Amino acid sequence: MANYYFLITAFPPLSCEMKLEMSFKDLKEILLLNLSAKDFHEVERILRPIDLYNIKAFWLGLPLDERGNFREKDLEEELLVQGALPAYLIDYLARYDSTQDRLRYFSSLYASLYKEESEKLKGFSKCYYVLGREVRLCLAALRAKRQGRDIVRELQFEDPTDPFVAQILAQKDALSYSPPQEYEELKNLFIENSLDPVKLDRAVLQFQFDRIEQMEEIQDFGIDRILNYVARFLIVESLAHLNQKQGMATVEQLSQYE
Repeated sequence: MANYYFLITAFPPLSCEMKLEMSFKDLKEILLLNLSAKDFHEVERILRPIDLYNIKAFWLGLPLDERGNFREKDLEEELLVQGALPAYLIDYLARYDSTQDRLRYFSSLYASLYKEESEKLKGFSKCYYVLGREVRLCLAALRAKRQGRDIVRELQFEDPTDPFVAQILAQKDALSYSPPQEYEELKNLFIENSLDPVKLDRAVLQFQFDRIEQMEEIQDFGIDRILNYVARFLIVESLAHLNQKQGMATVEQLSQYE
């Protein structure tokens, strides 16, 4: 395993209140110069949820998140050529020909992303994907209960035998959703901020930042600590650029079941 002691110690500490001195683009260029090809590929894995968000934004004609693995021009070409796309995305494009259908069933792509990627991941990357998936599922369940929507239908693309999904589906007829204990705080944040998308967005991002920070192994100078820093950097940058429009878009992105 590569040791990135000097690279890691050169990074400034992160907090949700800080003003970043460099952009994610700057950070990515530093990593590209200093990481092995294999380790930089792990950074690209961390960015794949952003790639899916960008695909949806592209089909909707909305601005893309520049932190993804593909620039807008490259993304358009990839969707046609499909040379570097994962198998589940290629299958999805083949299954649905029209943009309308691709948008209608888009939440199934997130189910595929977390299923396919999690099976190949280990270490921090796996923990990061588990956290991202469970946060999204919790928010989807909370939002469905608030809006009186059918949870079974909302989670139709998820594996009903998965313990986390089964825990949600078991409450399909309950008046409210009670998440596992480790996500009670997230439920409280949702209740407190659900009427203000920006405040909710900030609260959820802070929640994720804190959980990711708890995963950090401060004695580790390998790729896992780099990935932990990347994940927290993305959150801090998102918070720094947050406004009303971005807040609404990000909260929707977090659930992916709208």
